[in-house]
Amino acid sequence: AKKNGFVNFTISLHYMSEVIEGYFKDGSSLGVKIQYLKEDTPLGTAGAISLINFPIQDPFVVTNGDVLTDIDYGDIIDFHFKNDAFATMAVRQHELQNPFGVVKTKGLEIVDIEEKPINISYINAGVYVFQPSVFKFLQKNQHCDMPDLFKTINKNNHKSLAYPIHEQWMDIGKPIDLDNANKVFNEAE
Repeated sequence: AKKNGFVNFTISLHYMSEVIEGYFKDGSSLGVKIQYLKEDTPLGTAGAISLINFPIQDPFVVTNGDVLTDIDYGDIIDFHFKNDAFATMAVRQHELQNPFGVVKTKGLEIVDIEEKPINISYINAGVYVFQPSVFKFLQKNQHCDMPDLFKTINKNNHKSLAYPIHEQWMDIGKPIDLDNANKVFNEAE
C-alpha cells in the first residue's frame, strides 16, 4: 500500500494487540502514520470500522489482516471511481475440482455423468473500497461481517462491484496457511 502512495493507516486490534502495536508503533520507522482501533470484543470483518472516530471524506480502503497480496491499491481505487461504486470488493477466481465423477439423475435414472468437474467461482479476496457514507450502515461497536455489510448495501440499492484480481494472493487465517505462506516467501528470497 505504501508503494501506491498510502501513508495513513488505521489498524483494528483485539487479540494480541500489544504485540502488533509494539511491532509497528506509530509507523514512523516505515515512513507512514499508524493509528489503532481497539476492539473490546471481536466486531467482525466490517464492525471494526464502526470504531473510526475521525472524519473520512474520501473513499477508503479496508484490507483484512489475514491476507497477503500484491494488489495494486491505486488500481482498485481507480476502478471504484471510474465505475461510480458505493462499495468495491476485490475477488479472486477459485477453482475446485471434484475428485469424483458426478452423476446427475432424474429419480433413479442416470441422465448425465461428468468426470471430475471443475467448479469455478469468485471468492472474497479481503480487500474493499467504500464511500465514506458506508458508516450509515454500521452501528458503532456492533458486530458486522463484510458479507452482511455488502448485503445491506445491496438491499439499499447502492452499487457494489466485484474487482477481479490476478495478483499474488494468499489467505493466512489458519496456522497451516501461514506456514505455507512463509515457505513460499522464503523460497522466493
